[in-house]
Amino acid sequence: MQGSGSNFPEISSFPKILLSWLCWIYGILVRIRLIFYRNKLLRSSHPGIPVISVGNLTVGGTGKTPMVGFLTESSQQAGWMPAIISRGYRNRSQAKIQRVRFCENSNLDVDAFGDEPSMLALENPEVPVYVSASRVDAAEVAKERDNPEILILDDAYQHLKIKRDLNLLLVDAERGFGNSQLLPLGPLREPLESAERADAVIVTKSNLGNFDEVLQTILKFKHDDCPVFRFDYRIEKITSLDGQEEKETFELKGKRLLLSSGIANPQSFSQLLKLEEGCPVAEMRFEDHHNYSESSIRNMIEQGNKTPHDFWLTTEKDAVKLQSFQQQLKQLWVVKMKIQPDPEWPAFFNRFLDGLSKTSLN
Repeated sequence: MQGSGSNFPEISSFPKILLSWLCWIYGILVRIRLIFYRNKLLRSSHPGIPVISVGNLTVGGTGKTPMVGFLTESSQQAGWMPAIISRGYRNRSQAKIQRVRFCENSNLDVDAFGDEPSMLALENPEVPVYVSASRVDAAEVAKERDNPEILILDDAYQHLKIKRDLNLLLVDAERGFGNSQLLPLGPLREPLESAERADAVIVTKSNLGNFDEVLQTILKFKHDDCPVFRFDYRIEKITSLDGQEEKETFELKGKRLLLSSGIANPQSFSQLLKLEEGCPVAEMRFEDHHNYSESSIRNMIEQGNKTPHDFWLTTEKDAVKLQSFQQQLKQLWVVKMKIQPDPEWPAFFNRFLDGLSKTSLN
């Protein structure tokens, strides 16, 4: 299975002993916190609006943001008015709570708001997107200002202060659970047995990894009534950075591709393009949530000029931060993603929404 081993380099004995102690201490603290919530020594509250939470057990990307966008669109198609709440990792604003509804105000400060919430706001212009360290506070503000019918929480599996009606656990088929160790020795934010809190498990990027291997691990820890769904992530099309031009995926076949990305799992970006029979010839990889500067743009252009290629491609997440450099990056194309859900998913999700509807009528 791709990525089934540790993502951490080999370390010598003394640092490994130190990291093992840190891992042990971290595990104790995590378990104490979970016990406190389970025994109501730490309190959870419900906002009075149906809540869907999307999250994972590991650090790094599992496709949470595309899933939030997918659930937002699905909720709207079913006649529910959603609002999105995000932590807004690495946003630079000092504001306690930020709100954007793109159809009302298109002057979006990506650095202040965060790249992932900005992407969600751009792709769902009618939907209010909130960024706050406190999802409880953001939910209260959303209720007062927008009166949504459902809240969708991004990256909230560990955020136990707010109760949820549907708790979705995402697992990346490429990476799985790594070496199954807690931080800092492995990628786990909390123990694998925490999968028992999930109402459903979604294995993302199943077309890029080993679904069966991930499934065998999940089956050991989830509760019996928790379904597991296979979601494929594919390329829908590519667009110019300014959004004025589009090309279909078949145009990538056999072409030399230069890739730029600042995401948690750049390997999946390359792998998706290989599925379309594109030929990546070079990759410019930046750290996750990279903040692009004039100097980094100059370096990118310089490397691009040195590398023979047919298409220069980046991700949607990176594109929201590169909008201000459109004049310099006229040759850059943005890969637009689409999610192909498990055939069993629509029935499951509609049953969930129907249950909420029946509850609201009582």
